[in-house]
Formats: sequence, C-alpha cells, structure tokens
Amino acid sequence: MRIEVRASNVAISEALALHIRRKLELALRRHAVRVEDVVVRLVDQNGPKGGPDKRCTMSAHLSSPVESVLAAATDADAYVAVGHAAARLGARATRAIRRDRRPSRARRPSRARRPSRRARLEAAAADEA
Repeated sequence: MRIEVRASNVAISEALALHIRRKLELALRRHAVRVEDVVVRLVDQNGPKGGPDKRCTMSAHLSSPVESVLAAATDADAYVAVGHAAARLGARATRAIRRDRRPSRARRPSRARRPSRRARLEAAAADEA
C-alpha cells in the first residue's frame, strides 16, 4: 500500500507522518491486498486563526470494481483529524467491499418454499390411502 501525504498550511513532521502511516495500516489491514494507494490531504482552513480547522481528507484506491473510497474529518488537532478520517476510511472500505461481494437480489438463488402443515397432512393422508 502506497501512501502519499499532501499538506497545505500544515507542517508534516516525522511524528505526524508516522502517525498517518500507523493509523492507515491499522484501519485498512483487513483489506491491505485490495488497497493500491492512499492519498492523504491535510489543510489548515483558517490559517493562523486557530480553532477546529485542520481538515484531513483521505481517498483509497481499491483494486476492485469499487474504484475509490473517500473519508474526511476536521479537528483543531491534526493527529485527531487523521485518526478520525482513517477510522472512517476503514469503515467505508469494509462496507464497499462487502457490498461488492454480496450478490444482488436478482442473482440470489430462490429457496423452495416448504409446504404448509395442511398440505403435508393432506399428502400424508393421500399416501396412506
């Protein structure tokens, strides 16, 4: 899994880069085979004003018919925003892959209905006679 980090008005320290990698590996470990690459974007929306303005957007490109999955989170702390976005990305990837695996109703095999109790009793009576 290739991880690309892009930042705008946010300094990416070694600790933050390691945090991003760990959170993504933890969130996407079940689907590591299907995830080709992840793009992480960190943006400081308000600049030096402060407040809950660190926005983290993540997009994972999958090797299945579900081409990409997106997730985003905003918080005052970049580490918290990364953690929330990674958790959301993992949940959305799981949901998308499950939806891809599940056959549609049209393709599901039909189940034969079990005869009613009355029909079974009538058939048993007919067999005895």
